[in-house]
Amino acid sequence: MKKRSSRLFLMMVVSVLFLFSVIACSNKQSNGDKDSTDNGNSNSKEKVEITFWHNWETGPSGESIEKSVQKFNETHPDIVVKPVYVAPDGGDSVSSKLVTAVAGGNPPDVMLASRYGIAEYKEALEPIGELAAKDGITEDNFYKWAWGEASYEGELLALPYDGTARALFYNKEHFREAGLDPENPPTTIEELEIAAEKLTKKENGKYTRFGFIPWFGEGWLYSWGWAFGGEFVDNDNVVTANDPKIVDALKWETDFAEKFGIKDVTSFVSSAGTNATNPFFTGQLSMMVTGNWMLSQIEEYAPDLDYGVTYIPTPSGEDFNTFVGGRVLLIPKGVKNLDASWEFVKWMCATEEGQSFKKITGEFAAMPEVNEKLYADDPSQDIFLEVLPNGKYRPVVLAGNMMWDELAKAPDLVMNKQGTPQEILDGITEKINKEIENKKAQLE
Repeated sequence: MKKRSSRLFLMMVVSVLFLFSVIACSNKQSNGDKDSTDNGNSNSKEKVEITFWHNWETGPSGESIEKSVQKFNETHPDIVVKPVYVAPDGGDSVSSKLVTAVAGGNPPDVMLASRYGIAEYKEALEPIGELAAKDGITEDNFYKWAWGEASYEGELLALPYDGTARALFYNKEHFREAGLDPENPPTTIEELEIAAEKLTKKENGKYTRFGFIPWFGEGWLYSWGWAFGGEFVDNDNVVTANDPKIVDALKWETDFAEKFGIKDVTSFVSSAGTNATNPFFTGQLSMMVTGNWMLSQIEEYAPDLDYGVTYIPTPSGEDFNTFVGGRVLLIPKGVKNLDASWEFVKWMCATEEGQSFKKITGEFAAMPEVNEKLYADDPSQDIFLEVLPNGKYRPVVLAGNMMWDELAKAPDLVMNKQGTPQEILDGITEKINKEIENKKAQLE
């Protein structure tokens, strides 16, 4: 009896297991049929993850990256952008890390980069001209300087993302104290010199305040070379750093230093503080050329400062322009998700929604129509918005970084009697053009 019961129990277990297996197979087939019919449903699509390299870790810039990516991910359910902070090589560049990643076959899908140097590693980039043309994105969507600096010899290397501009900031209280009209700031080089002399203070043989120092802040030779009407390359993209008007600008800068004493001026510049101890905030400097980011710094570090913003003066007091910097979003060569990468780049750079996050940093969108909306109610941006269409950008050449370094050293070389302005700029021009020719030969 016991044996018989055991056999009966065993048969029941086998029957139950068989039944479960039939049901499971049926459900699996049913689900398979359902998956095949729902394949067009966006909810069942596998998300594509792309990596986005940037070098903005904290502050308003970091916040703008975080919020931009968050918004993109919310509005593009099939793509997930993963932002990754990458420490700069130096300055604002992560180009060497990108070149290494491309060579190793493991590049990011998108990267934020300074515009002016991208031609030097263009072999590591995916040209995007055809992608842009296909989606109707053209130069007409952007400022001329933004598109121009993102291109090399007619080839679009990346999409312009933002812009920074320069102007002359001045202390209105100092103007009143010196008998100058704070509502009528200098617009010519001569007026600038007169104001600088009146604003400068010296006590017991020591300067306690400088009215102006041409190369302090953003007073690069690029800024003054363009203000004097010079051009750093010709129509064939050959470097012309020894343009007569650029020579005039460098001579003016260094003559200015000699007038007030080279040793005193250079000592002041080398010891000048930053942020809260910026000499413009502490009252040790009455005027300085700097960028639109200074507006937020004043709000943070010197909210009671009575100041004005005007054009960078020119010899004629007309034809005002501004030195414009900024960044691009680029796609490295060899990315595995080109379509997704382009979708992100396009949204960040060529849509009002993507560009609107520039308001967080106080910088400018690369699209004029966006800036008109972002800063319509902000009179402090008026001068910048007025000169942005006349913005000048650093030459897009195969030795752009070297050119920047060499020109930055030029005033010191003249002041240290290493040569005249003409001799120094002749040497730089020859050196840069020779380097460009060498790099072109390597690419052939």
